[in-house]
Amino acid sequence: MFKWLRSGSGDAMADVAKVFLGMLTDGRHVFDLAMRARLGQAPAAELEDDLVRSEERTDDAEQRLRRLVLVHASVHGATDIPACLMYMSVAKDAERVSDLSKNIFGIAESVAAPGPGPLRDDLIRLHAEIAPMIDEAARIFGDDDVTSAHGFIDRARSLQAHCRGRIDELLRGEGDTAQPVAAALTYRHLSRIASNLLNVTSAVVVPLDRLDYPDDEAD
Repeated sequence: MFKWLRSGSGDAMADVAKVFLGMLTDGRHVFDLAMRARLGQAPAAELEDDLVRSEERTDDAEQRLRRLVLVHASVHGATDIPACLMYMSVAKDAERVSDLSKNIFGIAESVAAPGPGPLRDDLIRLHAEIAPMIDEAARIFGDDDVTSAHGFIDRARSLQAHCRGRIDELLRGEGDTAQPVAAALTYRHLSRIASNLLNVTSAVVVPLDRLDYPDDEAD
């Protein structure tokens, strides 16, 4: 999408953009808390209140964004419909980052953190890689950075492929992971977070009708 599309009419679209970027900020925080719990870096009980409050803020923000968009569309009509539709789409992706992170936290509440070994090392690496990508997705979207968007999409796809590969290995019973189901679910949620971030950045480089289906136009 082009910057002119996102700007819309008046200050209303600027308010929408602010709410949307705030959702990603909260999403990053929820993700960090969830992964800290999953890796046993802090007790889940100590992180729960902060995580729940932050995740609920993203839900409230999505509802507020929808209200702003609906009011704006009713006032400005067809002129800003493309921008309104785009924000409704990417807002759902931002909300899902927090929601999926909360699911990872739920795993941490149910099972012990992985002990020293390949699984733990891989999850630590994925946490370190994905967390800053949430901030980066916000920056790319806000700056309309087409060049960075292409590189980001490639990295997100690589992360998805890695997570799918690990899930396949776990389903085949390969490796010595003590909790294959919990590990597979964790990889599944991480892959979906990468997918949602890919969708956010794809808004910079694909037509509106291709949002959520960026493969052809993003290449």
